[in-house]
Amino acid sequence: MLQFPMLPSESGKKAGSLVIIGGREDKKGDKEILRTVARRCNGSKLVVATVATAHVEEVWTEYRTLFHDLGVRTVDHLHIEERADAFSRARLDVLKGAGAIFFTGGDQLRITSRIGGAPICERIRDVFNRGGTIAGTSAGASAMSETMLVSGPNDESHRTDAVQMAPGLGFINGVIIDQHFAERGRLGRLVGAVAQNPRLLGVGLDENTAVIAESHGFTVLGSGAVYVVDGVRESYTNLSEQESDKVMSVFDLKLHILSAADSFDMATRRPAGADARSLPAASNTNNGRK
Repeated sequence: MLQFPMLPSESGKKAGSLVIIGGREDKKGDKEILRTVARRCNGSKLVVATVATAHVEEVWTEYRTLFHDLGVRTVDHLHIEERADAFSRARLDVLKGAGAIFFTGGDQLRITSRIGGAPICERIRDVFNRGGTIAGTSAGASAMSETMLVSGPNDESHRTDAVQMAPGLGFINGVIIDQHFAERGRLGRLVGAVAQNPRLLGVGLDENTAVIAESHGFTVLGSGAVYVVDGVRESYTNLSEQESDKVMSVFDLKLHILSAADSFDMATRRPAGADARSLPAASNTNNGRK
């Protein structure tokens, strides 16, 4: 049985959780997703990491106000303008006492290229390993996985040379994440990413929708849907053929669509409904009818 664990914690310590958000989370109404992040601070400091964005002060000011309004007493700011900053003692000190870290949207390559492998990234892993929460929206969500989508077409038929991927931060393994999913028509590019490597489970999140990932599974939160593309039984794809601009073919994928309170077990690759503990594997008997 294949398993897709999150980043393993240090021996004897409880690993934390991930809140992975599809972007454009509600900031004016009930703020359900941001409220969930705030609660998971458990009275500790929350650090807003604006590494991905080009609009640093605007984004930082907005989230600082939101989290203060949601009851977080201490909200601090982490920005890494250039890679040298990720080695700075002052930046490392920002993470002292943090119970949660929130990555904003922007460009996910800014996150990985600026902090990947640097001391600041290891300090963020320490927060997670101590039971803290790592959250990310939009680009901050894509960067959570071991392999992340960087670019690809949105609402057109997927072509065999279209998807570009890069290493992510690796907080959740065996998964590739896409965001703004239905709104930007990204099913084709997520299918293309999974077809290139069927070991990966594709997870697409609509806007104002999140998954809370703990241990070997996740639960859906928010107003939209989460799409899970499973290619482990893929029987054919033309992605390896020489005609790089050819429209993609891929056979025998499995697609699950989950909504609020539904859950997914990444070890068994099975969903569970909000009002059911688990769903049986698909049957070929059509309920006994011929």
